[in-house]
Amino acid sequence: MLSVEKTMLFLLSRVDRMNVQQFVEIYELRGYTSTYIRNSLSRLKKEGYIASPVRSLYCITSAGRAYIKSINSKPARYEQQWDHTWDVVMLEVPEQERRKRDAFRTAILQLGYGLLYNSVYISPWNYRQEVTDSVASLQLTGNVSILRGEFAEGTITPAKAWDIWQLDKLEALYLDKSAWISREFIPLADKAIRTGEALPLFLLFLQIGEEMSGLIMADPSLPDELLPAGWPGKAVIAELQTQWRRLAAAIPRDSFYAEFT
Repeated sequence: MLSVEKTMLFLLSRVDRMNVQQFVEIYELRGYTSTYIRNSLSRLKKEGYIASPVRSLYCITSAGRAYIKSINSKPARYEQQWDHTWDVVMLEVPEQERRKRDAFRTAILQLGYGLLYNSVYISPWNYRQEVTDSVASLQLTGNVSILRGEFAEGTITPAKAWDIWQLDKLEALYLDKSAWISREFIPLADKAIRTGEALPLFLLFLQIGEEMSGLIMADPSLPDELLPAGWPGKAVIAELQTQWRRLAAAIPRDSFYAEFT
C-alpha cells in the first residue's frame, strides 16, 4: 500500500465517512490529481480496506482498521525485548495465482518480514495474526505455512540481517530524511504554527504523516541485537512523531480539520 493510501485510511479511521469530493479537495492541494485520488480509493475498496455504502461515500472496514493498527504498531517494536525466536512464513503458490502471491508477499514485506530463501520469509517479531488474516483474505489457505522457533543452524547474525533487509538502503533513507526534517520541514512547520491557519497546518500534518508511514512500511523495526551501532531509525521516527503531534496540537479546535487529528 502506498503511503498516501495509508493516510487516506487514517483519515477514514477518524470519522464515520467521507465523500470523494472531500478527498479531492484535500489531496489536490497536496499535488495529487482527481484521477489519482479516485484510483487510490478504488484500490482500497478492491482490497477490502474501505467500503462504499452509498455511491461516492466511503467508510473504513474492520480490515482497514486492522491494517492501520498493525502498521502503526511497528515503531513500538523498537522498544520491545526480543525473545530470540523467529516467525517463519513459507509459501508455495501456483503460477496461475501469481497475483495473489504477489499481493501476499507485499503484505508481509510491509509488516517487516525479510526474504531468507526462495519463498521463505522471516521476522523476529510475531505477526502471526496479521499473516493469517492475509492468507484468509487472499484465499491462500493451504498454500502458506507459518511456524515460530529458533534456528538450530544458520543463525541470523547482524551481518546477515544487514543483507536480508537491505539495511544500507534504509540507513541512507533515514539519513536523508533526518536532513530534510531539520533543513526544510521544521522551518515550514514553525512558520505555519506562528501563522495559525488551519489548512496549511493540516496539509503539513498530512505530509509528515505520509513521510512517517512510508518509513514505517519500509522499516522492519529489528531488535537492537540485529542492528548496527548508531542506527538512525529510532531517532528519525521519534522526530517525525514529535512534529506530527506538534502540528496536530496547533490546528485550531474549531476548524473542519481538527476532527482528523
